[in-house]
Amino acid sequence: MLKIRNLGAIIPDSLRTDFILKEFEVLGKKKRLLDLGCGVKPFKCVYSNYCESSVGIDVAQTLHGTEQVDVIYDGKKIPFANQEFDIVFCTEVLEHVPEPTEFLNEIFRVLKPHGTLIMTVPFLVPLHEEPHDFFRYTKHALKYMLEKTGYKVKTITVFSEYFGVMISFGVVLQLKFWNVLAKKSHLPAIYSVWNPFIFLFVWLPQAMILKLYKIKFLGKLWKRLGYFPKGYGIIAEK
Repeated sequence: MLKIRNLGAIIPDSLRTDFILKEFEVLGKKKRLLDLGCGVKPFKCVYSNYCESSVGIDVAQTLHGTEQVDVIYDGKKIPFANQEFDIVFCTEVLEHVPEPTEFLNEIFRVLKPHGTLIMTVPFLVPLHEEPHDFFRYTKHALKYMLEKTGYKVKTITVFSEYFGVMISFGVVLQLKFWNVLAKKSHLPAIYSVWNPFIFLFVWLPQAMILKLYKIKFLGKLWKRLGYFPKGYGIIAEK
């Protein structure tokens, strides 16, 4: 069961999870999956239902720890043979890669013919995991880089839009205040949805916009406002 890991990112986290669940359902069962930049493998509970075997790799300096990492690699050459994987799963990693073209080429190399890359990237988000936070990509840049590498881009899905982004920005300062107060007072429950202020002014606005996204007749509005995204989900085929 996937859990909320970041009170300030409920909107993009929920949309990203929905995207990943849907795409694995569409792909169906496959043999071998590479979780690239796996961290703590937050989506293993999803993809393990759709592949016979999986392996997670990450760099030694990951801030998420290496307890769940199967193979440590240098961040450059993926330590597997050509055409070994049916799926490469890479979520919220590309912004931390200093040489993105080489990175995409390596993924292309280890994918089997007609293999699938499932990737998510942030856009309007704060700097994080500094100093290893290098780029933000528009959907046009992503499509250009992937096609130049040889992929066929199937879909690019927008995560959130103008109002969702504004809500996300609005909760950040509130959470910083409650986080400091929780640490100073040694009362961790202050920084949780059990705090009525966080429930009303952080959790509830994010939950409400997610509900509105599911109303079909508003779909055109969300699409028009998608020029202001939190991030993207990409499906590309070799």
